[in-house]
Amino acid sequence: MPSPITYLFDDFRLDRSARELRRGGVPVTVPTRVFDCLLYLIENRERAVGRDELVAALWGRVDVSDAQLGQIVLRARRAIGDDGNDQHYIRTMPKFGYRWLAEVRTLATPAADGADAPSPMPATPPSHEPEPREQAPVEPPRHEAPRRRWFAVVAALLVCAFGFVAWTRWRSPPPPAEAATPGALVRPLDVTATPPQDWLRLGGMDALATRLRAGGLRVPPSEAVLAALHADGAAGDDVHLRAATGVDLLVDGAATVTAQGWHVALHARPAYGEPIAVEADGREALSTLRAAGDRLLVRLGRLAPDEPGPDAALDETLQRANAAMLANQLEVARAILLRAPALVQAEPQLRYRLAQVDFRAGNLDAVAKALTSLLEDEPAAKDPALRAGALTGLGTIHLNRGDYAQSERDFAAAIAEVEAWHRPLELGQAYGGRGAARAAQGRYADALQDLARARIELQQAGDAPGQARLDMVAGELELQRGRIDAAQPALERAAAVFERFNAVNEQLHTLSMLFACRERLLDHAGALVLSDRAWTLRARVRDPQLRMQMLADRIDVLYALGRLAEAGVLVGEAAQEPASRNPESALRIARVRASMAVDDGRWQDAEAIAATALAGERTPDVAALRAWFHAARSRALVALGRGAQAAFDAEAVAGDERSLAWESLAQAVIDAAAGRREAADAAFTRALAHADAGGVADDLVAAVDAYGRWQLALGRDADAQATIGRVSAWADRDYRCALLQVELFHRLHASAPWYGALAQAERLAGERTIPTALRHPPDA
Repeated sequence: MPSPITYLFDDFRLDRSARELRRGGVPVTVPTRVFDCLLYLIENRERAVGRDELVAALWGRVDVSDAQLGQIVLRARRAIGDDGNDQHYIRTMPKFGYRWLAEVRTLATPAADGADAPSPMPATPPSHEPEPREQAPVEPPRHEAPRRRWFAVVAALLVCAFGFVAWTRWRSPPPPAEAATPGALVRPLDVTATPPQDWLRLGGMDALATRLRAGGLRVPPSEAVLAALHADGAAGDDVHLRAATGVDLLVDGAATVTAQGWHVALHARPAYGEPIAVEADGREALSTLRAAGDRLLVRLGRLAPDEPGPDAALDETLQRANAAMLANQLEVARAILLRAPALVQAEPQLRYRLAQVDFRAGNLDAVAKALTSLLEDEPAAKDPALRAGALTGLGTIHLNRGDYAQSERDFAAAIAEVEAWHRPLELGQAYGGRGAARAAQGRYADALQDLARARIELQQAGDAPGQARLDMVAGELELQRGRIDAAQPALERAAAVFERFNAVNEQLHTLSMLFACRERLLDHAGALVLSDRAWTLRARVRDPQLRMQMLADRIDVLYALGRLAEAGVLVGEAAQEPASRNPESALRIARVRASMAVDDGRWQDAEAIAATALAGERTPDVAALRAWFHAARSRALVALGRGAQAAFDAEAVAGDERSLAWESLAQAVIDAAAGRREAADAAFTRALAHADAGGVADDLVAAVDAYGRWQLALGRDADAQATIGRVSAWADRDYRCALLQVELFHRLHASAPWYGALAQAERLAGERTIPTALRHPPDA
């Protein structure tokens, strides 16, 4: 959970854990992203924060306009009585970013029992929703810690989902889009009009895509099409577009103003065969566009949908707003919706679209209130399309807030609304959301079933990025369950799609999970290949958390391969990176620093690094790393002759096998140094058992390494053979395992296997030095 710290400045009090701002004891209501802006500037008050860094921290991406960021900073200043002229608290750094000026005092506050660790997604103020009802029994997770990291991916998936679910009235179920039916991709329209009608370029594209989808075609969501078009070299490359989106038919349209109104011409070009051309004329742009779409459906052997659009004023307002959302111009979209005539503003479609804008902007309290109101209104409550969209939005918000049981109920209700209408895009998103909620409750089997169903639905909808996000989520879930063979194919599919769509952040996250798969198998060479792929994208990453994750991955694998000089250089680079709100990557890098110190016999440095790491915050997502540092510190203190100071307070909880393994190993080192052989034996045995149950090869190797060497030192050669033999299968890929084989065969005076083991260790050593005594042939 977040550090229990409150920041005090002048008469303001900003409570990070409660996510509350008060002035003179009176609560100040601020939107989520405004609160996060204040918090980030205060926590980085010792330096100026760059514009891109602040954008990445608040939005999780960098494609945000200066106007959007400026609005957030303006509202942050207003919340604390500041403005752009006085700048008492927030100073604008010209051509760079912003800096916090006021003096800040910190106040430690007690943490709430059982609080969840934070999601990297922007958090929300405390919810005043009713307490969740009693939940069904759940499966205990193998590891509690990784669930938090996995949840961040789910949250990102759902932001993309609800933020783009278009509302359309359903009159009858559309004809199903058979798997064999080629998909159709609609590109932005070519619009010729005076005065300019720029909104129609994207708004008309989305209206036409929605119409073709309602006629039973598999049509990728408009945001997926734009992502594919923005990928390197894809804009004019039809082959690339077809490969990226899995469609056959590319639809281009031109809309032109005429004396009578509008003329729309559509050209649909399959990969093979004759193109299809249709035209339509009419008074209104959108109705004419839909008429042309209906004619195209007929030419393709489909029936035109029985779904008339809304009245002209509402129709244009919605599509203008939709065009702005697709262009990531949220304030423009909001202004369009709020400028609509009073009668139009009362329409549920407009209120729903405004909730989508607020969702994308992070104003989750406003979204929850608006969607709840829609579900309570008549006749909106009788509209299954609106109910499904509103329930999906509420499910996403409850998931973000940690109310997993209520989130599951919301998504289940959305599924019930959608299923009879056979709407694969909406159904896929609802199943994906319910899978996320179930996984967050530890019900992994149910979650994987929902995710599999969601993937099938999104495949029918032609949503390739949506499928890839589900694959990414399912792959990470399988990874945390220790099922590497199931995780890798899903992650590899996802990585390939993200690469085609130029989705850099998602691609890097997926590559990092594939990296973890290879490291779980001690396949350091394979992990390096993945790190190399990610490293080529480093210059395009602005998110400080993702940059630190990339550094931690690369430092880990370089150290494992013995490329110590390169690892050392990157450790220095990591120290220059902006502070990250996720401590895991920093602790992983500190682990390598401590390991290097141990390898060099710099025990004082190793102890200091471990002590600093252990002084940090205790959160479930770093429990195993903290346990590793307990073991490292115990070993360093024993080597320094200060074994009496090596005792520690156990932190691991039942079921957290990895943490229990390292804490048992730390206790074994302490007992062995004190001469308590029976206690040490028992602690080493527990460490092996927990490492086995944890399913991470690296933990098992560490336990075997320590126990096997101790047994050899005591002359228990037979026991050492049995212990070291547990990792002999990895001697061809991991230096520690190979060196153990060398030491064992040297001790057993087995010359022939010793020679083979030594050659193996030399191949894997890199810049490490094999002890001289082990390089001399054993006595025959």
